[in-house]
Amino acid sequence: MKNDWKAASGELAAGAVCPMPCCGEINFAYHSADREEDGSSLWEFTCSRCGLEFITLDEDLLFHSVRREWLRAGNHSA
Repeated sequence: MKNDWKAASGELAAGAVCPMPCCGEINFAYHSADREEDGSSLWEFTCSRCGLEFITLDEDLLFHSVRREWLRAGNHSA
């Protein structure tokens, strides 16, 4: 069976911690699901707390390739 769950959503999300000392805010970035197939490993973030703009690689992310809908309030389960 083909794994095409990514096609169901137009956008995927990633999360990273702000690298600014004494900040540590968790930030989110979104991109097109089509980008996943390009093999791009750079993510651009702007910290919602301190405003720092930073770039991170896939291996430095808290998570990535998560459908945007999964991060919306009320759409989670334990």
